[in-house]
Amino acid sequence: MKVSNEKKLEYPFSNRPKDGELLNVSGGIHWLRMPLPIALNHINLWLIEGNDGFTIIDSGMSTDEAKGIWRNIFDEFVSPKKIEKILITHMHLDHSGLAGWLSSELSIIPHFTKKEHNETQKIIGGMSDEQIDLTLDYYRKCGYDKKSEDQFRERIGLRKSLSSQKVDDIILIKDGDVVNLSDGDWRVIIVEGHSPEHACLYNQESNVFICGDALLPRITPNVSVNPINPDANPLQAWIESLEKIKSVIPTDALVLPSHGYPYVGAHHRIDAIIENHFNKLESVLEAITEPKNVTDLFSLLFKSEINEHTRVLAVGETMSHLNFLIGKGEIKKTIDQNGLYSFSKT
Repeated sequence: MKVSNEKKLEYPFSNRPKDGELLNVSGGIHWLRMPLPIALNHINLWLIEGNDGFTIIDSGMSTDEAKGIWRNIFDEFVSPKKIEKILITHMHLDHSGLAGWLSSELSIIPHFTKKEHNETQKIIGGMSDEQIDLTLDYYRKCGYDKKSEDQFRERIGLRKSLSSQKVDDIILIKDGDVVNLSDGDWRVIIVEGHSPEHACLYNQESNVFICGDALLPRITPNVSVNPINPDANPLQAWIESLEKIKSVIPTDALVLPSHGYPYVGAHHRIDAIIENHFNKLESVLEAITEPKNVTDLFSLLFKSEINEHTRVLAVGETMSHLNFLIGKGEIKKTIDQNGLYSFSKT
């Protein structure tokens, strides 16, 4: 969802690299735009160059096109240097899908946070029938119809097809770690909510912040409740994580996002994202003058029409706002006569 920024962000680059090509953005940092076979049709990946070699930040999805682009980068751009390190920010397949392939091709153990690595392994392994049944039971309570159930099963297969082999060994990173990534030291800042243990990276010397999906310039990342943990409060964790970023990096840092253009104005963007979520929370609370189901609230949170393809994200995002309000004691959740989750004021 697009979120307007009260104060305009500054965009240092008027052009982006073509798909599969690189553009230098700061010192030894290069921007690689990788195509994706989904509606969000690209991801920004980053190569950090030092005296002896390069670090790759994120991988792209496991497609023949992406593998061909990487091979070309190795031959035409990296050589005669080498790839020294790989770091994956989080588990979503545009970021991690080729982690196993890159690790195998380059004989490099990638850097991962523990929870994000665990989630990538689950995707590659697929869901058991029991897990699928439990998940669909949750989604039915959130208003899923047969069409949406069928699309969910199709989505499971697609996710598995866009990931490469498992990564058995990792170099573990955690919040506050300082890691050397070819050109110098980068501080690891963990963000929760969009995914369980998303790693962002800040280099104080160059004042560059590689944010993954945390601070996208024009859209907000999905913050969803996982059906496996239906009472979780990821939105609370997300807002707290954004406040943590604001306390660590200056607002004039160059922000390198995974989607959209690099920009300056991190604090303004954080304020706009948090304000947007609180505006949504207020709208949801005002709408619950009588019991509401999950789908009753879609129009308050999303401008576009929700269909079977977007329903999984819409349900997750809506539930994250509802669980936030439950956590504040403002509303409660019950099951109505139709077997659906019903929300009313306390």
